[in-house]
Amino acid sequence: MSKILLLSPWTPPPDGVGFHSMALVASWRNAGHDVLVVTSGSRVDIGPPPSVSGGTNTRVVRTLRFVPRRSTTRLLREYAPDIVIVQFTIASQSTTLLSTLRLMRVARRCGFPVVVAFHESAREINRLGPISRYIYKRAAENTTEPVVYSTAGSAALIRAKIFPHVTMVPHGCVPVIEVSPESLAQVRDRYAITSPLVLSLGFAHPDKGTEFLVSSIPEVTRRLKGNVQFLIAGSPRQRRGIFRLMGRGDQKFHRMLIEKLALLKGASIAVCDFVPDEDVTALLFLSSAVVLPYRRATQSGIANLALSARAVIVASDIPELRDDLGPAAKYFHSENVAELTEVLESVLSQSQDELRIAATSRAVERNYDRTAAEILELGLLKSNEPL
Repeated sequence: MSKILLLSPWTPPPDGVGFHSMALVASWRNAGHDVLVVTSGSRVDIGPPPSVSGGTNTRVVRTLRFVPRRSTTRLLREYAPDIVIVQFTIASQSTTLLSTLRLMRVARRCGFPVVVAFHESAREINRLGPISRYIYKRAAENTTEPVVYSTAGSAALIRAKIFPHVTMVPHGCVPVIEVSPESLAQVRDRYAITSPLVLSLGFAHPDKGTEFLVSSIPEVTRRLKGNVQFLIAGSPRQRRGIFRLMGRGDQKFHRMLIEKLALLKGASIAVCDFVPDEDVTALLFLSSAVVLPYRRATQSGIANLALSARAVIVASDIPELRDDLGPAAKYFHSENVAELTEVLESVLSQSQDELRIAATSRAVERNYDRTAAEILELGLLKSNEPL
């Protein structure tokens, strides 16, 4: 058994990295390891992570602030972990970024191995430039082993000369779960699903390319003679501190989508904000096409949720999504509305069994137990000296 201290975002509020961490923690606990989660907030939570199998209690200490606290560094020393694992993104760490970097430095000075999983390196280095490079270099100073979940993430870190090499591990998928007929019926009724459903799910962000799906709606509706409906689900991410400036771009993008949707006539379109966790798997499974029209990504939590839900996936043909989805999706060239329309018509007009079987196989291949074990092994086997 190993003692693992995890520095990571943790829900609430809803956060893709936080959900990813919950799944990793469930795998570590099910394997018999002891886990302490340190995150932002002001309380201690003892309870099972929501929507994660296993049901084992996990200690979550919500003490990270903008300024590092002595009580948190004392907790690190008293817990004396075998390994410290950090789920790192600038945007998700947000106002706790300084505290996270400080705890990483303390952990290295105490001789603990520090494995840092970089979630959004490609996007953040591209968008924030010198600022992100500086922050990433500070993180690198106290990293024993850098980890990424995609080739794009690895390439970004190496190209920016943050690390000479980076280890890539699968993003991870939760086990494929059979949704009860009762849950399916409830979600079908809650979202008024009466025709083949095309779903866009996730936080609103310009990189998601949702406007390309919106542009395809009139022609897809015409070709299918109205026997199709669309659900655009998601709202801008809640950002804190100086990162509220980045959030304004997300809000502007979301308003643009809503205005564009309002102009469309003769199509069945619904819009909703955050989808409750208990509805996500059933909604993905009930969809006749889950569309990921991304311009850019590092990796996609939604893509991996869709695999676990045995969803029918239509995705932009970008390397980052192919890393996650492999043969379990139908692809179109990014930003090509005409090609997206053709692929959607094809998927919605034919049997979907083959894609659902491929998604099941891919989810099993990329399960969270494998990801959690690989991350832990990297930290325990590598040298304790920082790169």
